[in-house]
Amino acid sequence: MSHMGEERGDQRNSKRKRQSSSQQTLSTSSSRPAKRSRRDLYLKGPLLGRGGFGSVFAGMRRSDGLPVAIKYVSKDRTPERLKVDGQGRLPLEVALMTRVTSAPACPSVLQLLDWFDRPRRYILILERPDPCQDLQSFCEENGCLDERLAKKVLVQLIEALKHCESRGVLHRDVKPENLLISTESQDIKLLDFGCGDLLKRSAYKYFAGTPAYAPPEWFRRHRYHATPATVWSVGVTLYNILCDRFPFRGAQRVTSRSRLTFPRSLSTGMSLASTKECHAAHTPRKVPTSP
Repeated sequence: MSHMGEERGDQRNSKRKRQSSSQQTLSTSSSRPAKRSRRDLYLKGPLLGRGGFGSVFAGMRRSDGLPVAIKYVSKDRTPERLKVDGQGRLPLEVALMTRVTSAPACPSVLQLLDWFDRPRRYILILERPDPCQDLQSFCEENGCLDERLAKKVLVQLIEALKHCESRGVLHRDVKPENLLISTESQDIKLLDFGCGDLLKRSAYKYFAGTPAYAPPEWFRRHRYHATPATVWSVGVTLYNILCDRFPFRGAQRVTSRSRLTFPRSLSTGMSLASTKECHAAHTPRKVPTSP
């Protein structure tokens, strides 16, 4: 009898252990956070564009049908990371966009809605105004902007760049292709921080961006400062959307003796504004350090 009691006791203990183990496994499984998946949250649509750093697709948020843009960026092309408070080290483009899109947001900067980290690439989920197109395509389809619309674009672009400056971010690739314009409201949004960097007072000795919009000092001395280089690219952009050409035959050949020419259709005031842009680009100015 004593042996039978011991066997029954062993069976009860074994059963308790199995139940305890099963409950522990269930508890651990239910408390483990599910891995976030782009496919579960966002539906990918047709290709919108492809560049040196990745591809961008139209998309939609499954929960509410919100139009989004889905950008895929290879980690091989952009290995640099930047520490962000409370989020660890993030891919540079994600970190810069986190800075410029955190509240209070600027309506003239494209918003980062979400992002995913994958072994070989990272995925950005961006807002996608609808209907819209990049400003370069808009000008190709509709011709040069009239002065009224060019002024509206310029005011919004400067607002966006001042906002970036206040967040310690240098965009470094201002051009019509990186501006989205609403075909209804004609409001614009600055996008693509893939060439960006943290803002600093000292000179940059590494170029990222589009050579046609680079300041002359880069070609002469292989160095440039944030604010003058930004103002120069804004001036080239303004001239381009007004005149459908670049202001000089080649950025590499620009000197202090180079002169701008303007179509007769432009008003004196607009021509003067463009000239001031070029002079302002080479006027020393203090810039804030990164926060």
